[in-house]
Amino acid sequence: MKLKESTVHYLWVFGSIGTFALVALAGWEMAEHSIWFEQYWSHKPSRFLIIFAGTLTTIGLAAYTYSYFWGRKKFIRTYKEINRTELNESRDGELIRIQGELVLLGEPLIAPLSQKECAAYETIAQIEEEVATVSGSETNVGSRTIWQTIKHINKAKDFLIRSEGSYALIRVAQGNLKISLDMIHDEQHYKKDRGGFLTEEENSLRRNTLESMDLPTKPYVGVYSRNIRFQEGVLEQGEQVAVRGTGTWTSTDTDELSFLFGQGVKKVYEIENSEEFQLYFSDSSAVLEK
Repeated sequence: MKLKESTVHYLWVFGSIGTFALVALAGWEMAEHSIWFEQYWSHKPSRFLIIFAGTLTTIGLAAYTYSYFWGRKKFIRTYKEINRTELNESRDGELIRIQGELVLLGEPLIAPLSQKECAAYETIAQIEEEVATVSGSETNVGSRTIWQTIKHINKAKDFLIRSEGSYALIRVAQGNLKISLDMIHDEQHYKKDRGGFLTEEENSLRRNTLESMDLPTKPYVGVYSRNIRFQEGVLEQGEQVAVRGTGTWTSTDTDELSFLFGQGVKKVYEIENSEEFQLYFSDSSAVLEK
């Protein structure tokens, strides 16, 4: 389950305060049971340094643990636990990790923001939202602006990977996709006229993207429109993509792959998701090899 940005913000704020308080309580408890520790704890500068360092360390360990078991580090480990395989040497039913050039198959998808032809895209629309901040006491309550996601969409269709003259057919259904961010369109990229208003080109870009994402356009298009940010990543023709999964060699003598059959390619290695092995595919630099 993906948490909203405002929820993450409050979890971070109150989690940090709670961690600070727990570290302080732990320090007082240790000072009562350790003469050595009490010597440092009794000096206010040392006490503050211990609490500050303990809080940062605790938060850092929690973030690392989350990343290792559920986040980015787990994603990278999933790839790295298998050596890269030469596609033409892959065997039926074998769990492999391959890398190669993406080749579009059939009618391509069109990414909402960039309008690029692609095999997969991930597009995020976010709006500015004010959230409360707390710094020390109720008298220092303020606010700051964050980007709150209003729509997050990703789509993918089957595609080919070409590697050293061999081809793999990637069946994307139920696969685990991670696309690197290619494009951010926010305040510094807005196109405005001399009066500081959004140009027709900017309004058209917003309108077309929002409509492609099935979002209302009225609050974000026009003279008094709200700030909105788009982020997008695509898997396009010719891009290097890493794939992890299991598959079998199949004939290209089908309507779908007849163009390969006509080029003399008789078989492709068809990779798809299975109950035993999850399919992963990504263009992330963290998993690609040179």
